[in-house]
Amino acid sequence: MNRTFKNAIRLAGVAAGLAAAAWAMRDRLLPDPAPPTDTPPKFRTGGGESTDDITSIKGVGPAFAQRLSEAGVSTFATLAAEDAATIAEIANTTEAAAQRWIDDAASHL
Repeated sequence: MNRTFKNAIRLAGVAAGLAAAAWAMRDRLLPDPAPPTDTPPKFRTGGGESTDDITSIKGVGPAFAQRLSEAGVSTFATLAAEDAATIAEIANTTEAAAQRWIDDAASHL
């Protein structure tokens, strides 16, 4: 090997060693992150509205949840307060299924 090539390899080795040392000491070189002091933006806190995930009720999928939400039934409390016939009409399902949803919603309260 010629001398220039050997020097280039040595220089690359030194650079790699320095990079490895800096990587190993990165926690000591960088300051600890400061904890957040301000309040999070409103879009992360939900804006104060309390909506329940009614899709957690067995048998209520995204389509039924959308139909119920469009009719103003978006929480467990509003679902539990309705009668089976009304829910069945809104969601276009049977009254037996609607009654199961109402019972499940009442158990989530």
